[in-house]
Amino acid sequence: MSDLPRFSVIGRDPVPSSHGDRWFPLQNPATGEVWAEALEAEKLVVDLVVDGAVYAYRSVWRNTAPVERGRLLSHWATLLLEHRDEIAELEATDVGHLLQECRVDVERGAKWLSFYAGMADKIEGRTYPQIPGQLAYEAREPFGVVAGVNPFNGNPLMFAMKAGPALAAGNCLILKAPELAPASSFRIGELALEAGFPPGVVNVVTGRGEITGKFLNEHPDVTMMAFTGSIPAARSVIAQSASTIMPLILELGGKSAVIVLEDADLDVAVNSILHSNFVKSGQSCVAGSRVFVPSSLADQLHTRFAQVASRVRVGDPRDSRSDMGALISRQSRDRVEGLVSEAIRQGATCLQGGNPATSGVLARGNFFEPTVLVDVEDDNIVAREEVFGPVMSVLEYSDVDEVLARANSLRVGLSAQIWGNDAAKIQHLAGRLEAGMVWINTYRAIDPTIPFGGFKESGYGQENGFAAIDMYTRSKAVVWDLTTDRQLPYT
Repeated sequence: MSDLPRFSVIGRDPVPSSHGDRWFPLQNPATGEVWAEALEAEKLVVDLVVDGAVYAYRSVWRNTAPVERGRLLSHWATLLLEHRDEIAELEATDVGHLLQECRVDVERGAKWLSFYAGMADKIEGRTYPQIPGQLAYEAREPFGVVAGVNPFNGNPLMFAMKAGPALAAGNCLILKAPELAPASSFRIGELALEAGFPPGVVNVVTGRGEITGKFLNEHPDVTMMAFTGSIPAARSVIAQSASTIMPLILELGGKSAVIVLEDADLDVAVNSILHSNFVKSGQSCVAGSRVFVPSSLADQLHTRFAQVASRVRVGDPRDSRSDMGALISRQSRDRVEGLVSEAIRQGATCLQGGNPATSGVLARGNFFEPTVLVDVEDDNIVAREEVFGPVMSVLEYSDVDEVLARANSLRVGLSAQIWGNDAAKIQHLAGRLEAGMVWINTYRAIDPTIPFGGFKESGYGQENGFAAIDMYTRSKAVVWDLTTDRQLPYT
């Protein structure tokens, strides 16, 4: 047996060794070292966890008062903040993000749980008085056992984004933590038990999507799933869910358009746009990776983008002087390098970066230089595909209608940014951009109160706000005839 830390399963019942003993290594992206192991949940394990969640729902959780559900969520949020540094350390080791980025994710996770703690006793139905003599009303009811599937790039926040509304609405949750980086999710799941949630209400498993994810997706007692991940993986999820006709929330990939207007405050826009691409080493579904700039400002902006990008320090995620950490895996780094090489072959010019960062201790990890590409055309591979790395592509445009059409030309639409001060142009663009989230003179501004979801192939359904409560509940209509004098049939 390995001496490394091990992450097994958080469920109502312990997992017998007879249910599987396939452990896989967890690698520190910044050092290349194997630092822990996790159990891959195969069918017997998934069945055991689902059975425990069903029992917890039927015996305890569906009978728990909303105010008590809210109290438990609030306590869980408090524990997250108390253990912020511990969870952030796990996350930095497992994912390679900057330690400060990980701390922010934990703080945001606590904020989401606190928000839904306050929502638990505010879920309401409606009455419909249109039929005389009858009481008609709609109730919002939990599904029962729901599943959440998360990617690696923001475990503490994404855990809370699913757990908050799911639990507030009265569901039990089974979270499939990302197989590349499940550690912080397991610790957060342990804190749920410490907060007082009954065993089986908050569950955590991990494993590959084609193994663990498939068994969760096809299980007849899992009645709803929220999936965050890639578009190809989502197609498999949709196909698998067909066997049970399971409702889904899908938050998928993007290729966000950033439109810089001629009157933009460039001092603010340049640094902000670069940061939207380099935060978490570019591993973000809302990275502003297609930057459209006016032809009249192109030369100036090319220079400014390159100058600022050259100052971005790639380094140890725990070093406070580092501006950017590692990519999740060597495979990911190789993919980013290949996409940049192909973009240059297709006519792009690399003004900054473009290669793995391998100086000194960085050679052991999965680091990549912050990269700025110009002379990018709409058909270039980096203008069409989600890179998921620190690569920003700059494209030129001549007028607003042209850039709007080009921004909307892809089959994805998760987010967009507009930088400028012309209110008429901004409103014109904001109203016509095909994206679920449009940021104006800001970026990555999310809050538990604001619905978040994509257009087109970026997914369907919404997270956050009251919208998420609707997603994690189902509507039941009840009609009650109160009349005492009625004409009966067949008389």
